[in-house]
Amino acid sequence: MTSEATILLYHGVTATPSEGIENFSGKHVSAAAFDKQMAFLKEHANVMSLQDMSQALQEKTELPPNTVAVTFDDGFRNNNSVARPILEKHGIPATFYISTGFINTSRLFWVDRVEHAINTSPLKAIELSVEGNRITLDLSSDERKITSVVAIKTRMKTMPPEQRDQTLLELEKACQSTVEPSGVENYQMMSWDELRELHASPLLEIGGHTVNHEIMSYLAPDELEFEITACLDTLRSELGAEIRDYSYPEGQSEHFNQTVIDRLKAHGITLCPSAMHGTNSAGSDPFRLKRIMVGFMGTAFPLPDAEHIPAR
Repeated sequence: MTSEATILLYHGVTATPSEGIENFSGKHVSAAAFDKQMAFLKEHANVMSLQDMSQALQEKTELPPNTVAVTFDDGFRNNNSVARPILEKHGIPATFYISTGFINTSRLFWVDRVEHAINTSPLKAIELSVEGNRITLDLSSDERKITSVVAIKTRMKTMPPEQRDQTLLELEKACQSTVEPSGVENYQMMSWDELRELHASPLLEIGGHTVNHEIMSYLAPDELEFEITACLDTLRSELGAEIRDYSYPEGQSEHFNQTVIDRLKAHGITLCPSAMHGTNSAGSDPFRLKRIMVGFMGTAFPLPDAEHIPAR
């Protein structure tokens, strides 16, 4: 017996072929890989809802080996159309964290817009002004496009939202793509009807993930209050359910702090996992739980004896 517990973090599960460098990161794992992963969990793991796992960890209850919870961030359409049927097939509970400002809209996450602009640019290189400096991004091959996407996203994640959005517009203009991102299936978000269908499954729970997927520790107090309150109020109204769970956008140690945690607790949130890599032991803080982002940038499916299970 052990008190170690693993929380798996997914964003999407795709049954759609990708063009060029789309989904190079593995943010959307393939349906075939996800099916094998969930079949492995059903056969070899002690799968719990995240609420039950968090309570057991807080109470320092002894947990069997390979205790696992499954989570998703953001609210991509394929969560319902592809992931849900696989989860239901294998009887696997999961929690889905939703950025409400994207549901039932054609909005795309800025990171997907960056990927799409560079992926579909007809140019071999572009110049861009970033924080007062002129930089060149090499787009001459898929490998160099990937390097450029990673580099510019890393810089943009440190920017205030207004500066990041302006940089994004300049990037899209410089890339001169004529391919609309709205046609890319893996970038699409759920409608409210699709989210209600997901929520109707007795295996699946819904949590908040802000309105606009902004980094919570970077926000002014009124902005933070809006991102929490509006997200929770909308989910509770649209789903007719109490929302107890939340997760931090980006979710690394610098992306949340005690102020964020205190405001979440004030709004009835009882747990909020991070995206920091690792497992969790007895007594783990429910607002600092670690997760493993399966498939992302090659991250392996983490359970012992699962070497034959594809990461993505």
